[in-house]
Amino acid sequence: MSDRLHEIMGEIGVIHRELTESGKIDDANEVFDFIEDFDDDVKEHYLNLLLQYYFQHNDLKNVKELLLVGAKFDMRFSDVKDAFSNIKNNNENVIEFMEDSVVFVKDKVLEEPLFEMYEYYNQNEDLQVYLEQALELIKRNRYVCAFCYNHPTYPFSEFFINEDLLESIKRDLPYLITRED
Repeated sequence: MSDRLHEIMGEIGVIHRELTESGKIDDANEVFDFIEDFDDDVKEHYLNLLLQYYFQHNDLKNVKELLLVGAKFDMRFSDVKDAFSNIKNNNENVIEFMEDSVVFVKDKVLEEPLFEMYEYYNQNEDLQVYLEQALELIKRNRYVCAFCYNHPTYPFSEFFINEDLLESIKRDLPYLITRED
């Protein structure tokens, strides 16, 4: 299987480059047509990676198309950060659309993504009104809240703390809290 996995990854690289260079990547239906004749395992792996790509680029239309065909990916907080950094208007965004996944994503690598979102928010005053809803969802993530509480010296910690959620964590999930008050 490992040889096949390398073959699949190679084919995916060629597919992605062709779709990107041709501009077909911007329309999931064109992608479906393009990959129609590839092996099922190549299509499945590519569509799952493509869903992550669309999520990171805040491409809600294409995220919906891929979810309809059963694509899935293991969301990381760096994916949320990329999607957040691609919110440019008041249209519904992928973070709002995949609200439950964002609120419950568990990741140990939080410092860099949280810092980058904090910086993006503060450096883009003209976009802050568009970022608010996504920001509120991110603040509902218990791992973000616990991480920020446990690291009070980080410049973004106070920004991401959700006080109501923090009280709930202290009461119901105290093992997430390592800081002594």
